[in-house]
Amino acid sequence: MSSSERVVQNSLKPGKWVRSTCKMCLHSCTNLIHVTDDGVVNKIEGDPSNPSNMGKLCPKGNAAIMRHYDPQRFKQPMKRTNPDKGPGVDPKWEPISWDEAFDICAREIGTSLKEDPRKILPSLEDFQKMHIWTWPLSFGNFNCFQSAGTICGGAYHPANGYIHASFASINDVKYCNYWINDGTGDGFSSHLHAAASSYHMANARVDRGMKVVTVEPRLSISGAKSEEWVPIKPATDRQFALSLCHVLINEGLCDWKFLKQDTNAPYLVGEDGLFVRNDKGDIWVWDAKEDKAKLWNDKTMGDFALTGEYEVAGQKCKPAFQRFKDILDDCSPEAMEKITTVPPDTVRHIAREFAEAAQIGATIEIDGRTLPLRPAAYNYYRGAQGRKKGMQANHSYKLVNFLVGNIDAPGGHLGVNLDEKTVDWLRCEPGECGMMKGEPHQLGVVPPMSYPPNEYHLLSYFPVGVNPPHLNLSVWKDPEQFGMDYKPDVMVICHSNPLWAMQGPREGWFDIMRNMRFIVCCDIIPTETTDFADVILPSSDVLETWNMTMIEPPFTEGQCLRQPAVEPLHDTKSEEEIFYELSERMGLVDSWNNVINMVLGFHQVPELMLEPGKKYTDKEIAERKGKLWNGKDLDWYIEHGHSSTWRQSKKSYRPWEGMRLLFYIEDMVTIREDLKVNMKEKGVPFIDQWPWDDYQPLPTPDLDPIHQEPPEYDLYGFFFKDIQMNFGESLSNPWIKDIVYRDPVHTSILLNSGTMQAKGLESGDIIRLESPHGGPIYGRVAGVETMHPDAVGVSNSLSRIRTENRAVRHAGGHFNDMLPYDLKNTDAVTGQPETACRVKITKVDDWPESLKQGGTVYQMVDEIAKGKGAH
Repeated sequence: MSSSERVVQNSLKPGKWVRSTCKMCLHSCTNLIHVTDDGVVNKIEGDPSNPSNMGKLCPKGNAAIMRHYDPQRFKQPMKRTNPDKGPGVDPKWEPISWDEAFDICAREIGTSLKEDPRKILPSLEDFQKMHIWTWPLSFGNFNCFQSAGTICGGAYHPANGYIHASFASINDVKYCNYWINDGTGDGFSSHLHAAASSYHMANARVDRGMKVVTVEPRLSISGAKSEEWVPIKPATDRQFALSLCHVLINEGLCDWKFLKQDTNAPYLVGEDGLFVRNDKGDIWVWDAKEDKAKLWNDKTMGDFALTGEYEVAGQKCKPAFQRFKDILDDCSPEAMEKITTVPPDTVRHIAREFAEAAQIGATIEIDGRTLPLRPAAYNYYRGAQGRKKGMQANHSYKLVNFLVGNIDAPGGHLGVNLDEKTVDWLRCEPGECGMMKGEPHQLGVVPPMSYPPNEYHLLSYFPVGVNPPHLNLSVWKDPEQFGMDYKPDVMVICHSNPLWAMQGPREGWFDIMRNMRFIVCCDIIPTETTDFADVILPSSDVLETWNMTMIEPPFTEGQCLRQPAVEPLHDTKSEEEIFYELSERMGLVDSWNNVINMVLGFHQVPELMLEPGKKYTDKEIAERKGKLWNGKDLDWYIEHGHSSTWRQSKKSYRPWEGMRLLFYIEDMVTIREDLKVNMKEKGVPFIDQWPWDDYQPLPTPDLDPIHQEPPEYDLYGFFFKDIQMNFGESLSNPWIKDIVYRDPVHTSILLNSGTMQAKGLESGDIIRLESPHGGPIYGRVAGVETMHPDAVGVSNSLSRIRTENRAVRHAGGHFNDMLPYDLKNTDAVTGQPETACRVKITKVDDWPESLKQGGTVYQMVDEIAKGKGAH
């Protein structure tokens, strides 16, 4: 081949590369954007200089170019002219000027602001711009109408706060040799910085021979690539973890030194569930060597007792560890198999392999510190933790790690921060009696409890929790039951699609939105939710705006710059410009600046604080965030793109050194009792309906309500995603849509082949799924060997309804319609809702009329099969 005929890699036109940061999910992978000399973005790649994503991008990151040039994008402000509202109802938009749009919005929002700020329901969901998310705090509003990560991590984040003082957690890819994934695709297809995590996971498996065990009902990408897949009945992962703990303790496979020296497991607990204290508040322990009680900090301590029963200060008591051991008496692998269906031999060999791989007693030198090396860890996420008893579920998985001493140890289970803000920040603070202070409020404090409730979703009744937005629907349907003395009438929505994300029946959510006096949406493209808006405020996209962010990087630290690669294509504005203009017209600029200073940490450096009476651009706020991290100005970040480095070892490994971790979470007792007192004093009528048993200082094997549904609902339904649909809406993007709907996993309702045969079904049959809580949804069933016999799996790609965005094909309904949204199925501790449901299957002869009208996913699949492609 002559030189003139050689293919040039990428065949790029002349132009320039711009360093920036992706926003196709909530995380912050940096990228390189190629802009041609005529101003067209024609390629997006990962930035190899950033250790956070190592030059890797997931399919969504590459497809950002298609979002930018999406012909469906909102191109100018618009107001609704059709008073009728509903799914797929044409709003009959009329273009208006920005000035008119702001006038309308400020007037309508301002009316409710003056009458009662609680009447405003915000749904602001941009994780990369937390200062936009927290805008309602500028007028004292704690309402929340967005999913806000609650389905995925409602209990996960508070639990990490208690155990690591962190927002998230991950196994240590640098040193881990035995990695358990339970209900998560970390390292393969989902969760924290998926593209980079896949790269690191592959290297660890190839270079060190790391073994991976995946526990979940469906053989996912993680399960398929693991050395072992453990199919488990949905919603029984807590019982599985407790059976592992049973084996580890009863076979002596524990890091006893860690438990005695680095946790509160030796602290004595009375029959009331509280630590036994002296009159000064110091906690008693038992010295096994001298067989006597001593205070926790007694320098003469010979050997902390972990087991036994004692009497101290007139109280019968046991070490916290013994309390857990007593619970585990009922959690043998044989007993738990009746719940989980996991064979006892499987539990035992995993527990033994796990303990052996943990190398209990081994150490490693890192940066001048001698640290315990524990290269085995139990990792999990939504599929395992999204339970009604969510706090207990999370705690059970953490305790598997506690027992081998791997919490924040090299090779073990590490805390991950949301945004560290400053390079020298350390997340752990001392609490009482030598313990680390638990930090469950990773997304901000919960307001004080009130009755009548000030928050429409009852947030203040969850003192440990994250927002439980699904309860908006319960309260809306029966406001008298909850003593509501106001009714919301305005919604402010930004980059949020609650009508798609919330659980509970769509018709209920439609009813709420139809009854709003006014709805404004700030977004880029049409969604299920924007169909109900009265005004659209179009925002510029990720290739047109500024930001500085760091969102949950599992192994790195530092800020990542987003900068405009091109000028805005349309008459759009940044979110900062939009919300500052609204704030100015409603007299909120000063209060919002105060909120931003606190949320972004500018209050730590006086010269970076936003000043009263002044509005700021996205560029100015981004520069301040960069300076807060390392003192570098914006020009430095424009040149380098980021300040991301591998996380300092003192932050990753035992950042709590010298403190005791919370093996036993006493807060579960004290907070429960305080809440009871508050509710009783305020005369809260639903006090007896509150699920008080959810508050447990140690996890129990008690069943979640999902296991107690009527017997005709004989299967367990759950939804799943893969990397191309991770953390956000993707299916209006033609590149993503093309790869999703060419994969049969995402176009059928998946059922175990044996179960399908037993029910007289064949692959391709049309079926109807219903739960005790709602539905139905319709789809084609596919028999697979890679599904637990009691489970039904529904890809998130099939949870679509008809909208004005004609690029999105509707499917046979929405899985979330079948999910519960009541108190009975909500974790009373954290607000975490149950994310699976019992279902029954009925074969039907034909599609319902609504699915015969054209434009469905199933018609697209047929077109692909006939070679016509995806449109």
